[in-house]
Amino acid sequence: MLSDPAPPSLRRTLGYWLRLIAAGVLLGIVLLYIFANGWLDAGGAPQTGLAAALTTTPTQSATEPTPLPTYTPQPTVPPAPLVVGAGRSLDGLRVLSLSEYGYARLFSHQLIGQTLTRLTYGQWDDVSPAFSSQTGLLAFASNRSGNWDLYLLELATGITSQLTDDSAYDGSPTWSDNGWLAYTHDNGGNLEIAIRPLDGSVEPVYVSLSPARDHSPAWRPHAQQLAFVSDRGGAPAIWLLYLEQEGAARFAQLAPERGVQASPAWSPDGRWLAWAEQDSTGVWGIYVSDMLNAPRYVGSGQAPQWSPAGDVLMGTVSTETEHYLTAYTLEGELALAPQALPGGLHGAAWAAGEWPSPLAGLLQAAAAAQPDAAWAQPVESFQPVPLSNAFAPNPSLSSAAAARFEALRQRTAHLLGWDALSSLENALVPLSTPLPPGQYDSWLLTGRAFALRTGLLNAGWLSAVREDVAGQTYWRIYLRTAAPSGGLGQPLTNAPWDFTARYSGVESSYQAGGQIAEDVPSGYWIDFTALAADYGFERLPAQANWRSFFPATLFNQFALREGLSWNEAMLQLYSAEQVSAPRP
Repeated sequence: MLSDPAPPSLRRTLGYWLRLIAAGVLLGIVLLYIFANGWLDAGGAPQTGLAAALTTTPTQSATEPTPLPTYTPQPTVPPAPLVVGAGRSLDGLRVLSLSEYGYARLFSHQLIGQTLTRLTYGQWDDVSPAFSSQTGLLAFASNRSGNWDLYLLELATGITSQLTDDSAYDGSPTWSDNGWLAYTHDNGGNLEIAIRPLDGSVEPVYVSLSPARDHSPAWRPHAQQLAFVSDRGGAPAIWLLYLEQEGAARFAQLAPERGVQASPAWSPDGRWLAWAEQDSTGVWGIYVSDMLNAPRYVGSGQAPQWSPAGDVLMGTVSTETEHYLTAYTLEGELALAPQALPGGLHGAAWAAGEWPSPLAGLLQAAAAAQPDAAWAQPVESFQPVPLSNAFAPNPSLSSAAAARFEALRQRTAHLLGWDALSSLENALVPLSTPLPPGQYDSWLLTGRAFALRTGLLNAGWLSAVREDVAGQTYWRIYLRTAAPSGGLGQPLTNAPWDFTARYSGVESSYQAGGQIAEDVPSGYWIDFTALAADYGFERLPAQANWRSFFPATLFNQFALREGLSWNEAMLQLYSAEQVSAPRP
């Protein structure tokens, strides 16, 4: 009989320890995986999209935004308002001017209940609302009469009355404590700040008196002072106007700008002035100043508006495809989590009080209106569709984009007085057609994009303002209206980019791909980039070599991406074999 090499108890002990060691190794792997992923979620991975926009400070570079959900005409219901401090909240009367199917309309905005209620409705634009706490009136600018004039909306009755009536542009109203209005007026091609009493007993008085572009006034409560935007010192910056002073003492620049400044707004007690300012990376931030100390950064955003209590600043944060409403305390803490807006913002107003319940009959009629937007309906099948009476190498688009393009074309022609989209540089580009180098994956191939005529730029009918966003270069395109003054367009306030400066013989301009133009073009214009976005067409970022290769600017191209990748959009019209096959 052979003897056991080891007692049974010893064999069981070795097996036990081997199993224990194996289990320990497995547990360590699991824990390592959990902690590694936790670290990445907490801070190891960079933030993108809206999170990056909100956390980027003025000295940081914002990261490229990630795609967000596509446009939806119905806003989501936000959470209950966040109360800031004892007895202070985000309540009150709020009015937003929002894009709705190509038109800017006024909406009441609440954080609980029905978030947005339409207050005005028609085939025109209503923008730049401003409350008067003394009169209960809402002033705003509208082009409903065929020109940009000022109007008054009585909230108690819903009655709208016209305040100014001339062919020149009037906009950006702001109220004084005693019922006077200050606003932007185009005085023979020169933007000036005008003031007038509500009763019209005195003719408008121009108070800025400068060949520079002076606009966007904000009347300081309890004082005869106005803050406004002017380029009299170079780039658009915030200036102060002392109505009781004369001569040079009447004007003072608030602070040396670090970038373009815009949208001044006084706190209800008149102590603080807020404004928006763009840093070197293209990120907009909100700043405040008490006129005694250095300006203080509050948070990312544009178009600041004060709460009635003066303790919260509301602003907007935008990506290339989405717009959000948010709010901060004066200490820079988040007071309102970003809320998605259903369209572009064209001004806001905020005052104490509550909306009448029920709303006046005229306001109820506007709220119940059903916008006609058949072009916004999704399609179920995709094929090339010819464009009507349009000139292009191949005048057709995908059925996904054709109806939207025709609606955009009709609206653009109405605003301009001429059909800018009747002749295109490109629409749907066939796979057999060669494109410039570096544009193998051009959106023009998908049938969801179009390119404006570059000749419009050389002829002076198109201006491109450079905008750097998250490290990429974009272009805001303006088209000139047929009417040299008056009409449905507005004067330009920002200097465009001069592409021809690269050929001026100045090395710096050549290396930069041009320079900011020395003069702002005259005439009246429409913001085609914003209008195209209302119909779903996004501008495209310039390619990395745009400074040395003009076709890479892509300034004239707009695409209906709807959250699709280029390959997904191509597969709507072509087979996988056609997409992957070699092309010219």
